[in-house]
Amino acid sequence: MEPLTALTALLPVGIEAAKYAVQRWLAPETVKPGTFADLLQLRQLELEQFKLLQGGSEASFPWVAAVRQLQRPAFAAVVLGVWGYQAGFTPEVTETVANMASAVGFYLFGDRTLFHLKGPARVAG
Repeated sequence: MEPLTALTALLPVGIEAAKYAVQRWLAPETVKPGTFADLLQLRQLELEQFKLLQGGSEASFPWVAAVRQLQRPAFAAVVLGVWGYQAGFTPEVTETVANMASAVGFYLFGDRTLFHLKGPARVAG
């Protein structure tokens, strides 16, 4: 596997570690939410920002959003199928297929890994 691919896969973990370090040692108390209501308000703002990044609350057509969401598992299955075929029946897996398989692996398991690395929600106050 290419070293750049491995570093790219570890980039989100590094970002979360840097955020934690800044919040733990460098952030002033005014940045941290003081009450549970403040924390809820911050989470609501984050959710609204996430919805805007996803293209708003509604797609231009509902079928477009459905097709886009259904293509993701199909694409992952095809990439993993090609990787499995090359791993089992050819002398070596090509670099391109190995990189795509690692990207699909992060897509499938990366969010859960980051969720577990973050740990339980912490409330200041």
